Amino acid sequence: MQINLIRIVFLFAASTTGIIGLLVNYVEPYLPVLITRTYRYGKYSDTTYQPLVMKAEVPKRWFKHFYIFAAPASSCVLYFVFCKYLWNNDIPKIVTWTLNMSLGANRQALVSPENTFVAVLLLTSHCWKRFYESNCISIFSGKMMNISHYFIGFYHYFGTLISLIGESKGFVEGSESYFSWKNITYIHLICAFIITLSSYAQLRANYILSGLRKEKTGEINSTVYKIPHGGLFEYVSGALQITEIIIYISLSVILWQSSTYHYVTIWVIINQISTAMLTHKWYIETFQNYPKSRKILVPYIF
Repeated sequence: MQINLIRIVFLFAASTTGIIGLLVNYVEPYLPVLITRTYRYGKYSDTTYQPLVMKAEVPKRWFKHFYIFAAPASSCVLYFVFCKYLWNNDIPKIVTWTLNMSLGANRQALVSPENTFVAVLLLTSHCWKRFYESNCISIFSGKMMNISHYFIGFYHYFGTLISLIGESKGFVEGSESYFSWKNITYIHLICAFIITLSSYAQLRANYILSGLRKEKTGEINSTVYKIPHGGLFEYVSGALQITEIIIYISLSVILWQSSTYHYVTIWVIINQISTAMLTHKWYIETFQNYPKSRKILVPYIF
């Protein structure tokens, strides 16, 4: 197969999400319920009766499943990276076959071993952190989401992991890979610092959100919604979204040689902006005392 399926699907997902997101945010009253209820989920879900869409909904708490998959899967990819670059072992044929089927048999070795090593290590850490957040910190309500969100969540992590190594030297048949610690640059270290800082800010934001659903007695009320305060929430409504965007942009900087990974970043940016806009709009419509100085995604600007 010569088709890069990963690139096509991420481009389609980004385009569809961006277009529908704009429509929902600006001309929602003119849209059919079929679209709005499918697109919206969680606290800003559309509860208007629509029998067809209702049959295709699953609990939002199933978000946990993404990281139950992503954390071990990223660890496997990291193991293959260690095998190839540090221990000079061959990659299993099933891995090569999967990469060829996903990115096309004519894929090229564009990304250096050092860039791949740093990117995979950072993403694996991020996935395990998200696993911890979703399973040990987040308190999910009984809200629903369309099953399309569920499937794209799995595809996101599958496609991201494939794009991380699919164009890396040593993972393309016939390419040679020589890993050297001396080739770890200041760019790698700066991006790693930014990603670590963003991950910490995201972790703190999740603690803040979960704290809103705990009474003074320690009892959990999963149906309550309050205005979050502290951390990035003092500046933006989309604290979780801006940190996610920063993480993926930083990975794009590390993987600048790739021709596929940047489609992942584009998808993340569009998806997270759309989510942040809906979140901000919901807060304003729900709470009359919502801070007027708080922006959507970028402090003091947007």
